[in-house]
Formats: sequence, C-alpha cells, structure tokens
Amino acid sequence: MRLFGRSAEQGEIEAYVEGAMPRLVGLAYAMTGNRADAEDLVQDTLATVITKWSRVAVAENIDAYVRRTMVNTLISKKRRKWTTEVVSHEVVTADRAQPTGAGIAQQVTNRDAVLGLLRELPDRQRAVMALRFYEDLPDAEIARALDCSEQAVRSAAHNAMKTLRRIVPAQTGQGVG
Repeated sequence: MRLFGRSAEQGEIEAYVEGAMPRLVGLAYAMTGNRADAEDLVQDTLATVITKWSRVAVAENIDAYVRRTMVNTLISKKRRKWTTEVVSHEVVTADRAQPTGAGIAQQVTNRDAVLGLLRELPDRQRAVMALRFYEDLPDAEIARALDCSEQAVRSAAHNAMKTLRRIVPAQTGQGVG
C-alpha cells in the first residue's frame, strides 16, 4: 500500500495501516452493522488520521486516538440527514449470501441477529457495546474514546443491555430467564 507523505513518515503510516486494518474494519462493522458502511468509515477515519499523522504519531496511544476519530467520524456521518447514493437491491443482498454447512450457517445467523439487535440501539450505546465487547476495552478507555465520563459509559452499557433484554424476548416470543 503506497501513501503520500514524507518518506520516513510514509513507512510509519503504511506499517500502522497494514497492522491495524483488520481490527479497524472489524470494529467499524460492529459499530455500523454493514460491511460497505464499515469500509467507508475506516477509509474516512484513516484519511483524517493520515492527514494529522504528525499529531497522531506522538499520541500516548495511537489505537485509542484512531478509535476516537472513528467514533467521531461515525457520529458526524449520522448527523448528515441527506444522502445522494442510490443502491440496488442486488448490491444490498449480495453481502447476505449464506455459506454452506450447518455450523457456519448458524454462526452467520447468530452474528446477523446480534448485529440486528445492536442496530436498534442509539449511536452512543452501540459504540459503547462495540468498544466494550468487540475491542474488549475497559470503561476508562471507552470514556476517553467517546469523550465522556466512565459513569456515562457504564450508564450507556446498562441502558443498552436493558433495551436488548427487552427486545430479545419480543422478537423471539420467549421470556427472559
């Protein structure tokens, strides 16, 4: 992968992007629930990070800086109410192809069900759940990424779990045990 910039900085940026890309795409997918949106979010985040690399490189924790940029980018995109992109039905459903094999099919079904439930949550709650369970971050680091207090993180996680516990029985027709 070739990026623009000074050659010493260029190698550092390329090494970071190549190493972090799978994690960033996974986190973005957990936050958006859609592969294309996740890839767009990562691309927009990295574009911002790369243009500010001199500031990013001296950060105490580069991954935390990038995660916070990703969350801010997602929130900023969500605030835009308009869109000009028109997507065909074939493009939307192509990502939903079920692999063969009962075990793989069950995993895909479970993952899609969880992501569908997460999409029911407000943006901040979804971000907290993704950072807590996908990135396995402690509340203090999530609070820094979201620019809020640890109590706000715990409250968002509590409210998210409360909402999910209410939604799951309603969707499955079962009570909470």
